[in-house]
Amino acid sequence: MKSVDQYSEIVATVRDYVEGMCNADAEKLRRVMHPKACSIGHFEGGLEWDDTEAFIAVVADMVENPDPDPWFRIKSIHMVGDMASVQIENYWLGMLFDDMLTLLKHNGAWMIVSKVFYQHPS
Repeated sequence: MKSVDQYSEIVATVRDYVEGMCNADAEKLRRVMHPKACSIGHFEGGLEWDDTEAFIAVVADMVENPDPDPWFRIKSIHMVGDMASVQIENYWLGMLFDDMLTLLKHNGAWMIVSKVFYQHPS
């Protein structure tokens, strides 16, 4: 049986990820993303394959107007033991994305270990 607390912790991690991304909050992103995590997907016509620090740098470079209340929707959470996959839909800089996040519970906290994203056409 999966604990409601586990799901709540995963949701909180995802919320921190979206808020960190939409507000260019590097510390929040570092708190929820493993240092060896990757962010992978096609963005504005090119393939991006960034490690955590490169992803944070892209976010910092692009976010000019932080969004204090970013919109996101969790489409699914699948958890087995200490791993989880989460599909979310979110807006970033006015663009709609779907993200597939893989999380691992490590040292008592859920951390994003990989992100693959899809940018919806405008």
